[in-house]
Amino acid sequence: MTKQTAWIFPIILTLLVFSLGTGRAENETLSGLDIMKKVDTANMTMDQTSLVTMILIDAQGNERKIETLRYHKHYGGKKDLDNKSVFFTEFPPDQKGIGFLIWDYAIEGQPDDLWLYLPALRTVRRMTTRDQHDSFMGSDLTFADMGARRLDEDDHRLVQIDPRVCPGEPCYVVDSYPKEKDSPYGFKRFFISKKNWVALKIEFYDRKKKPLKLQTIEWQQIDDVLVWKSSNIRNVQTNHRTIFEISKVKNNTGLVDADFSERMLERGGRR
Repeated sequence: MTKQTAWIFPIILTLLVFSLGTGRAENETLSGLDIMKKVDTANMTMDQTSLVTMILIDAQGNERKIETLRYHKHYGGKKDLDNKSVFFTEFPPDQKGIGFLIWDYAIEGQPDDLWLYLPALRTVRRMTTRDQHDSFMGSDLTFADMGARRLDEDDHRLVQIDPRVCPGEPCYVVDSYPKEKDSPYGFKRFFISKKNWVALKIEFYDRKKKPLKLQTIEWQQIDDVLVWKSSNIRNVQTNHRTIFEISKVKNNTGLVDADFSERMLERGGRR
């Protein structure tokens, strides 16, 4: 090594140690809860409307299509609420007008409120906690899955895992264990993009910790936020599958409280 180049080595060594130290600090300081907090606040809008198309595919390959209008409003703790969502079935014709309303609360320990409207009976029915674990319109997600869980409802644990399992880009892996005893899930494993803080893949495990469902998610940018473009959920125990396709997305349209009421359920939403 010449005198002219000898001074370069200490600098390179210092930069290398610093970069390695920074990587370790990132992994050590971010907990599972920290990561899920970032997911919870990323890509947030005041409200949103969209068309949700579900394609249900049974083990024999038979397909059935359902279309619903979705309205969503974020409250961020105001009025003790986190979010409100409502769905109205548009297709098939024999299910048109079925409505489903969710109020997600920001209060720790407060369970969600859900209502179901059946136009054939002209009745709004408040759903019990047990009802919330039923399949949403025959899909591979439950009514409760269609809402948003508060962070305090789960115990979030960062998993040290082979980075090659990440779906296409660097990710964090977080296992979320439900605190309620009647959950149909033992835990859910989230693969979170380090770049955009969105879930790229979710593995669902049953109460016996056996694989139950696998969900992959493709995202699209609308305005300045990322929203679902499509999602594929497969029940690995029954081989039933659901494809969600999201279109006609509009952000910040000015939705109000009255759009998320029992009366609006009966009316079938904004027209």
